[in-house]
Amino acid sequence: MRLAPAGFLAFALGCAPAWHPGTPGRLALVVPDGWTVTRNYRALGGDTVVLDHDRASISVSVRRDSGRGRQLPVDLVAGVRALSWGRGVGVENAVIAEHDIEFDGRRACAVTGIRRWRTATIGYTMIYSRAADRSVELVLHAPMDELDGHAADWATFLGGFHLDVPSAVEGPLFEDDSWRR
Repeated sequence: MRLAPAGFLAFALGCAPAWHPGTPGRLALVVPDGWTVTRNYRALGGDTVVLDHDRASISVSVRRDSGRGRQLPVDLVAGVRALSWGRGVGVENAVIAEHDIEFDGRRACAVTGIRRWRTATIGYTMIYSRAADRSVELVLHAPMDELDGHAADWATFLGGFHLDVPSAVEGPLFEDDSWRR
């Protein structure tokens, strides 16, 4: 999609912030000490917030989620998202660990891995979940040798994150429903 300069300006001005500190909204989050919000916008029904600190970043992506993909298990979608990120431009991804977790009162999947592009190697940990008609993806990126050093900030961020959207499924979070069709 190519927008003319006037069209782009109208589109850019139509983007509202996804998150406002201290005010009720769709997102609530805590910015850890020393981190800076570098992106914060709501466009086309989705929310994006990015925090940076030194060579690390935390990103929040909340997007409309519809279609047949909503019927796929959260852990399957999380693994595919983790492995497909940047693949079109040559990024190589590997998953080190994957765990089903509860996050923000919802079923979620946490994925930790490595991304390589040219000579750069970056570690990441991602949490993927669903809420009503939305997918929620939170990612911490940092150089491999610095990833563990950001664990406390990541925990602060995750502890202060809340999405004010109903859960996608009511009932037990981890009910074994493999026998159902």
